[in-house]
Amino acid sequence: MAVIRHISIENFRSIRQAEWYPGPGFNCLIGPGDSGKSTFLDAIDLVLGARRSCSFSDADFHLMNTGDPISISATLGKLDDGILNLEHYGRFLRGFDLNTREIHDEPEQNDEMVITLKLMVNEDLEPDWFLFSERAAEEGIEKRLQWKHRECLHPTRLGTVAHHHLAWGNRSVLHKLSEETFNVTSTLAELSRQTRQNFAAQEMPQLEGILGEVQTIANELGVPLGELKALLDVNGVSLSNSAISLHNSDSTPLRMLGTGSSRLLVAGLQKAVGNPGIILVDEAEYGLEPYRISRLLHKLGSRDAEPLAQVFITTHSPYVLRELKATQLCVMRKSDAGFPAPSHAFLTLTGDDQEQATLRACAEAFFSKAVIVGEGSTEVGFIRGIDLIWQRNRHPGFQERGVFAVDGSGGDNYFKRARVFAQLGYRTALLKDSDITEEAHRQQTEACRRSGVTVFEWGEELSTEGALLRWCPVEMIRDIVMLAAELNGEERVDQNIKNYSQNAYGFENCTHAPEDGMRIPVAKAAGKYGWFKSIGKAEILAENIIAPHIRLFDEAFRAKIRGLRNWAANHGDQG
Repeated sequence: MAVIRHISIENFRSIRQAEWYPGPGFNCLIGPGDSGKSTFLDAIDLVLGARRSCSFSDADFHLMNTGDPISISATLGKLDDGILNLEHYGRFLRGFDLNTREIHDEPEQNDEMVITLKLMVNEDLEPDWFLFSERAAEEGIEKRLQWKHRECLHPTRLGTVAHHHLAWGNRSVLHKLSEETFNVTSTLAELSRQTRQNFAAQEMPQLEGILGEVQTIANELGVPLGELKALLDVNGVSLSNSAISLHNSDSTPLRMLGTGSSRLLVAGLQKAVGNPGIILVDEAEYGLEPYRISRLLHKLGSRDAEPLAQVFITTHSPYVLRELKATQLCVMRKSDAGFPAPSHAFLTLTGDDQEQATLRACAEAFFSKAVIVGEGSTEVGFIRGIDLIWQRNRHPGFQERGVFAVDGSGGDNYFKRARVFAQLGYRTALLKDSDITEEAHRQQTEACRRSGVTVFEWGEELSTEGALLRWCPVEMIRDIVMLAAELNGEERVDQNIKNYSQNAYGFENCTHAPEDGMRIPVAKAAGKYGWFKSIGKAEILAENIIAPHIRLFDEAFRAKIRGLRNWAANHGDQG
């Protein structure tokens, strides 16, 4: 099974220049809309597809600049003996170091033998596929891959229409599955002959008058025809390879299956082939419910320890991401750097436990423009509640700008989670408490900042609950305590306050005669006993108490909210 070790694209549609070293098994490509994910799949299909020609237009050139040719190169490893034949391709065999990901034109010791197939399209719009090596180019040697080897490399593409794989076409999965036992070409030729013979054996009295009239006219004109017959023309009965297809029990062609079902079936057949090669799937979730998405991914090899195929998929579904290993994910990003820097970058993960946990717990965030990691569920609910009020008042907030809030899961997990998103190129912020003062924690905070994360914290050794009670109007203590009682029970809240005030305060006086002395014990009770430590409860608090009365809070508190909002405006979607 040949696999792509390296692919390079220049001047193709939205991609000015990009290169990628994909994994040998399952590769899931995600990224913002119009980042070039589908273009990348098209490029693989075009450079490896067994085509004698292909239609290109000026629109296929980057910025429609036909002066710079389209160039797509794929370097392939795990080659079979036919392609490794020195007599055929010796000057074009190169070396690939699996550890350093370097391509050596002259293979070095321990290198894998690889070959580079290149597609070029100039302004005449005529595509040219050829083998490439630096030494052959210097010597002026040209070579094309033999057609039988091109067919071996041809990728299987499961597009929105996969029906052709459910018939015995030239490159369908059914043809691959049965090519050793079923010669479809000879079978169809024989069926064509039988059809002509059966038609000839039938009596056609309704045509006798016509045949006689034609015979008379021919005789009058001196055109010798002999005895006329009405038979099927040999060219009119030729059957294409796709004429034989699968049907269900009521004789309905399986091409009538829904898109998701046909994709799922073809994926299963593809795996049964045993050597499926390279598979391309755009929008893997298309037409499938979540449980069938899992089936599709498993059939494509997402869980295989030893992959049978090299698979490239794109997706916009969190269900897909949750089924993947972190190492199977690649984020494709457009670069702000100009020429000669690449126009696109490919960012991947190493697969440690925190990365895997982040992928499973925060899958939706990977499809956002920017990410705010809350230290815990309180901070996430706080952000969501404020955002709901902004939306209600028709002000652009976090969600409208494509900014997603995720739970950092407490402990020191939130530092790691924020760094996961930052290393994948997401604009990342962290909203955290300031109540931990140890040096180790301070160092973690600074390390997080150095990794590119913007850190928002309350300061003055305050937790979120502490900041809320420190900077709210004194009369709002009543509203906070009453909401806490509604969400957690009055008796519990009363006892919690008494525990932290040495019985000086309780539910009754906090809700009837709030005073400044209650701020610290109420804040400690709220934090210690988790009054708002769930996304739902914190969201209710922010939506109903904080956001509607934000102008009444101390400037220190309002400044933190403004900072978050400005960050979202600068790093989220500007549209």
